[in-house]
Amino acid sequence: MAKQKFYAVKKPSGSQIFTTWAECEKETKGVKGVLFKSFGSIDDAKAWLSGMEAPLPKGLRVYVDGSFLSECPYAGWAFIAVNGNEEVARDSGVTPFVAESRNIDGELTAALHAMEWLSTQKEQGVICHDYEGIARFAKGEWTAKSAVAKRYAEAAKPYAGKVFFEKIEAHSGHKWNELVDKLAKEAVAKVKEDV
Repeated sequence: MAKQKFYAVKKPSGSQIFTTWAECEKETKGVKGVLFKSFGSIDDAKAWLSGMEAPLPKGLRVYVDGSFLSECPYAGWAFIAVNGNEEVARDSGVTPFVAESRNIDGELTAALHAMEWLSTQKEQGVICHDYEGIARFAKGEWTAKSAVAKRYAEAAKPYAGKVFFEKIEAHSGHKWNELVDKLAKEAVAKVKEDV
């Protein structure tokens, strides 16, 4: 039997907690100014609604990034999975489609690869990103308008409520964020030579 989830919704008109994704989606899809998040307990949902964010799970952190070069029609993407301070997995490549929004295409593609990888692991993990749209589009907090954002939002739906997100400041000297940025750049640079 699936574990019970609680969906907390913050709207300008008030806050609510739902017990099904269908109820949550009905109240949030296409609604401006609404925020929502899923939780494993009603206490965590209530804490979030009251402004006390539940702590992120310890363990796996998956750093993602994207890169774009004007001489290449594709965007690069990469992820590095870390447990503690030890790298446990990495992957990189280029988007399977011509980049429409420069490096954003790579950022979103990296996040999807990270979600797919996390879904094969026994423990939950946190996707660490420097592009805010990774979390906002996946959680339905931003309305996807571009084709790449719509594709991402739709592809991220199966992972809704199963992954956590943490915003990392870009180019701030963070070890893993800098390394994943380098991998994304190398991925697109390698393909640029062949184009």
